[in-house]
Amino acid sequence: MSDNVKRDNRRALPKYLLTILLYGLLGGVLGFFTGVAGAAGVAETVRQALDRALEAATPWGIVISAVILLGTGWYLYAAAKRRCDAWDGEDEDTMDAVEQQLGWALLLTGLMIVLDFFFFAASIVYGRFLPDLVLFLASVVVLIVLQQKVVDLERRLNPEKRGSVYDMKFQKTWMDSCDEAERAQIGQACYRAYMVGTKVCTFLWVALLILNFVFDFGMLPIAAVLVVWGVMQTVCALECIRLSKRKGEM
Repeated sequence: MSDNVKRDNRRALPKYLLTILLYGLLGGVLGFFTGVAGAAGVAETVRQALDRALEAATPWGIVISAVILLGTGWYLYAAAKRRCDAWDGEDEDTMDAVEQQLGWALLLTGLMIVLDFFFFAASIVYGRFLPDLVLFLASVVVLIVLQQKVVDLERRLNPEKRGSVYDMKFQKTWMDSCDEAERAQIGQACYRAYMVGTKVCTFLWVALLILNFVFDFGMLPIAAVLVVWGVMQTVCALECIRLSKRKGEM
């Protein structure tokens, strides 16, 4: 086994070092050109343009995104409900289609939450707190009701499922009601999300580090990315330790 470990390390090490070298060279080139752009005054021009564009988009951001995302989510839920009502209790393809539509509807509500918080934060920055607060709360209420409808329909398809979206411990209750196959599927999805999140944090760290030469925004954005990255790594490691300990006790 020791020979296999050493062989795998020797095989992977050259490619790893080459990748690090290429990324280092690319970062150096990009850093040089961004530094030149910063010295030429490009940063202030870009910053002002982005600031004006975001200020103009903020009053409409929640409304337009809600119409598109939540409108599509409600359409998918309604289509899934119609299929469910017409289901003969035997056609598995129909149930697969319903599950897919409900999954997409939940995805859209998740994206809407992110946009709601983004545009609400922008409204505070640009002095539109009170008018956009009403839009923000209305959007949140609509998406929560949509999530409740989706979960209720999912529970209708799977009577063994438990939990309400209005329960603060909904995720735990729902997870406890899943069987082993469903838990394994959730675990695979979470692992995929963790891997993608790690790559995104790495990319953002590099991008922010380089862009700092142009925009000089300091350490705060970089620190925010590293906090998220650190929390992901820590929680994942601690959960693996906890699960391995419980496995040993069984």
